[in-house]
Amino acid sequence: MIKPKFISMLSLPSKISLLVFLLFIWRNEPTNAKEDIQYDINADAWVVMESETGKVLLDKNMNKQNFPASITKIITAIIAIEERELSEIVMVSEHAQNTEGSSLSLKAGDQISLLDLLYGIMLHSGNDGAVAVAEHISTNETDFAQKMTSFVKSIGAKNSHFTNASGLPNNEHYTTAYDMAIITRYAMKNAFFKEMVQHKTYNWDEQLWRDTLMTHEKSEAKEYGIAWEGKPKIINHNRLLGLYEGATGIKNGFTHESRYTLVGSANRNGSELIAVVLKSANVDTAYKDIITLLDEGFRIKKASSDQVKRINEEVSTNNVVEESVLDNSNSKETESNSTIPIENQIIYASILGIITFLILTFWVKIRSKK
Repeated sequence: MIKPKFISMLSLPSKISLLVFLLFIWRNEPTNAKEDIQYDINADAWVVMESETGKVLLDKNMNKQNFPASITKIITAIIAIEERELSEIVMVSEHAQNTEGSSLSLKAGDQISLLDLLYGIMLHSGNDGAVAVAEHISTNETDFAQKMTSFVKSIGAKNSHFTNASGLPNNEHYTTAYDMAIITRYAMKNAFFKEMVQHKTYNWDEQLWRDTLMTHEKSEAKEYGIAWEGKPKIINHNRLLGLYEGATGIKNGFTHESRYTLVGSANRNGSELIAVVLKSANVDTAYKDIITLLDEGFRIKKASSDQVKRINEEVSTNNVVEESVLDNSNSKETESNSTIPIENQIIYASILGIITFLILTFWVKIRSKK
């Protein structure tokens, strides 16, 4: 423990230097959580990132390339939001109608607002809707996929490449957990995107409410515990919104090639984290993985915050408690002893820092062996 009286004898610059040194040493302690959590995660690759700073708190194989499946639609959506007006009307093509996989039951010739399509692809994960958006922006899906790849590289996602707007498997369609965290962090800065991915349901256009879509959504509502009113309404497939307190999104995905992928986010006490898991074995392990990672990420955040608070309490002159009544002789003695040359202060702070470092290093080694 740093003695308050000793700290009171240091000048303000020396106190600041000591605080910075201790923060540098102590900030690394929580990263040992990586060693413990590896065995609790089923996914092949994962990462936890601070939304505000982009700092990685936890990771495994975060730069390993994997198939993303429908979390691809995060890129499709943010490009559309930034480049077009939500009120624009999109014409559905035959190519979009025939897209395999999850579907909004769109038909060639359907006209639908870009706003509705974005909710349809992010909540219901409609592949046909994703293709319709791509063709609306870039004429054809291939050109749009090139735009997707260029876009993500421009924001720092260097190890991703896309060949379609929906996430259907292709050997040249891949990403990494780290890249998806970067992409998601960027997208969540957009107010509309952030609001959209928090919706559990969305009222659908009655003209496009077909029997196949209604049957599917009725089943989804029952599975997710959402009251079914019989009205045209699409259900968000992201179960995290109902499983995790403070969840703020974002998107799940699945193909046989990718297995289960999931990008989740949550806010706790004003701090938001983004977690990504790629290639988890099944839907249950994917959500268990993301919940474990978010819990551990918030634990690390709290531990770091508590450490900073403890250091500030030690260093702050407001916490230095001196005797309120001193006789004249003691006052003079204290005054004479409290004046330490700056050179000695630097030496004292350096020695104290080294001792603190050795103690913490020894402590961390003991913890890692437990």
